[in-house]
Parts: sequence; C-alpha cells; structure tokens
Amino acid sequence: MDFLTIFSGIPWTTIGVGSLVLILVLGIWILLLNRVNPTLASMDEPDAVAIAKGRCGDSMKISLKFNKGRVADATYWTDGCKFSSACGAAATRLALGKSPEEVADISYMSVKDAVGGLPEEDMHCATLAADTLQESLRIYCLGINKKA
Repeated sequence: MDFLTIFSGIPWTTIGVGSLVLILVLGIWILLLNRVNPTLASMDEPDAVAIAKGRCGDSMKISLKFNKGRVADATYWTDGCKFSSACGAAATRLALGKSPEEVADISYMSVKDAVGGLPEEDMHCATLAADTLQESLRIYCLGINKKA
C-alpha cells in the first residue's frame, strides 16, 4: 500500500471545515470573555498586588493602580470556580474609582450583593475576593510595592 491509498478514504474537506469552525468558535469565546469580564487580566506596573488562597483551595490575585488618590484600574485572576471568578470581578468593579477609605468599606457582603447573591456553600468565594482586595489595599497604604 502506498501513501495515497491509505489516506484516500478520509474526508479531508470535512476535517478542514470542522477545524476552521473550531478555531472560529474558540476565537469568539476568547473575545467575548474579555468583553464580558474586562477585569480578568494582569496589570503592568500595579501599585499593589495581593494573592490569597481560600479555604476551598482557590487562589485569587487582585492588582490595584491608583491615580490622584482613587483606584484607576483594578484587575483580578483566579484559578477557582465560576463563583470565585464572579466575586473577583465584582470586587474589582466595586473598587474602581474609589478612594482607599471607600475601598476599605468593601466587605464580603458588598461582593455577594454585587454578584446578585451566592449559594451558602459558595459564600467563601465572596470572602476570598473581599479579603484579597483588602490585602491589596493594605499593601498600597503601607507602600510595600513602592520602588526605591
């Protein structure tokens, strides 16, 4: 058997079209994810970064950048479930445009309310997001990330 005989029965057109459709769907998924959740990102030269691990094992990172005494940019990253991601997004959205004193008032209940409520067994996700935000604020206020 030669090479052409072995592969002659394979529907190459179908495989090619299927591959293109798959690539298109993945591209649209990535674009929509960034449009729907723009704070799920990393930040260049943040003023403060905090990383925390929740009791469930999820990790969260929140970065803050301040301008004129207010949060100018806030991003998060998590390796957790959809509730952790929703709470990270809510915490960073709540912090945008706020002074450090106003950010200090953001609690796990504020985060829970911003996501529209959480099942009782997932309340720890709101706590993780609020705690990580507060730690990032503490780092900013103490000047720990300042460059010499």
